[in-house]
Amino acid sequence: MSVMLIDRISSISIHNGVLRVDCVGVGPNNEERNSGTLLIPAGQVANVINSLAQATQELDKRLREAAEQQAAAARPMGNA
Repeated sequence: MSVMLIDRISSISIHNGVLRVDCVGVGPNNEERNSGTLLIPAGQVANVINSLAQATQELDKRLREAAEQQAAAARPMGNA
């Protein structure tokens, strides 16, 4: 399995039933370079996008809860 850093998407196309998402990463000295291409079967695009959206929402929820717990723990006793 390879790892790809995606800072932005440079182009999207569909060819032969495959969604192709060209991704760009920013390297040293803010130099942009191609970081890879996501290949998603056209019939699975909605599933992949929905899964990413749901996972992002869950992560956001967890981060907010953790921040609230840290803020509560940092409050002096007796202050709610």
